[in-house]
Amino acid sequence: MAIARQRIHLPQGAWRTALTSLLRGDLWDGPQITEFEKAFADYIGATDAVSVPSGRGGFKLLFDGLQLEPGAEIICSAFGYPIVPFLVKSLGYDLKFVDCETHTLGMDPEKLKDTISDKTAAVIATHLYGVPCQIDKIAEITKAHGAALIEDCAHCYGAAVNEKKVGTFGNAGCFSFETSKVINTMGGGMVTVNDKELGERLRTAAREGKQNNNKWLVKRLSKTSFESLVTNPVLFNLGVYQALRLMPKGEEDRFASGYHGDEVSMTGKMGRYTNYQARLGLRGMKTVGDLVANRKRNAERLIDRLGGQLHFQKPASDNVYSNFMLVTVLTPELKSFADRLLRAGIDTKHLYMRDCSRMFEGAGDFPNAVRAEKEVLHIPAHPHLSLGEIDRLADKIQKVL
Repeated sequence: MAIARQRIHLPQGAWRTALTSLLRGDLWDGPQITEFEKAFADYIGATDAVSVPSGRGGFKLLFDGLQLEPGAEIICSAFGYPIVPFLVKSLGYDLKFVDCETHTLGMDPEKLKDTISDKTAAVIATHLYGVPCQIDKIAEITKAHGAALIEDCAHCYGAAVNEKKVGTFGNAGCFSFETSKVINTMGGGMVTVNDKELGERLRTAAREGKQNNNKWLVKRLSKTSFESLVTNPVLFNLGVYQALRLMPKGEEDRFASGYHGDEVSMTGKMGRYTNYQARLGLRGMKTVGDLVANRKRNAERLIDRLGGQLHFQKPASDNVYSNFMLVTVLTPELKSFADRLLRAGIDTKHLYMRDCSRMFEGAGDFPNAVRAEKEVLHIPAHPHLSLGEIDRLADKIQKVL
């Protein structure tokens, strides 16, 4: 059987919980929001945590909460999710980039030293694919220059450096609960902070958002149910895999990212995080430990089997705990390699992250980001695969190689 690049599940009891919450009248507002925020902050080790309507909504609320002035300088990694620098630019801040490393794929601390200055108001350090960047070094550099440090932890729930969880190294950490993330509440996210006053400012602003409605709820449930169906192994093999094989070369790229870099809209990204989603999040926190453990087990088995033949993204040192949301390799023949893997029954993902610098005129040259965009490929190793399936996957990849 072919293996999908990822496996998306509808949160446990999602439809039933929606119905019972509607009948009880606590779907939109209720005590689970506060309970989820407290449980999340306690697990991460942060002073406070504030639920937000979306990842980009969380960034906007955070920029306002940090009271960053228009025109303030914000530094991002050149390799990352394009929405983040586009949002920075669209909100009127002065955007600068720092190149990535080729092992962690995160921001290079040495390159940050060359870029940061006393004019820098904030640095956004992204932890990519479940592998933390060298956040401890980045935190030292930003602190020395008096800049705020924001961690983009969308991929990295539970990851840690020296047993300190990501999302606690700087002023704030931004987490995502979209359908492919470790905790799935069909959208929304959480911002962790180490300053109680900042947390209260964020909470006040977040609670002022417009309340969602039943149409929003049905759309979220329907979308996630569809994603769950098409990544189901049986339906994937019967339909999606066949379509991918027959698709003209190049067309599959439109499935790779799911964003339009020239369109940064807040439509559907604001509003209020719901009590219903918080209930799903609390439920997810109880089972996420096993999922992360399985992701790590599968990733380490693949890396152990194929590490001598492929260049894998890896943590910076042994004291880093990664959740391996995606197992990532760098291959100079990405297109042909991905095509050969697909023919062998292995679906892969690429162009999820980009060299963001090339989207802004005069941003500079960042060779590692250029390489990463051209070479990064994600191999399936999601937590629902057994070790036997991982070994068969590794055997197939070795044959392709």
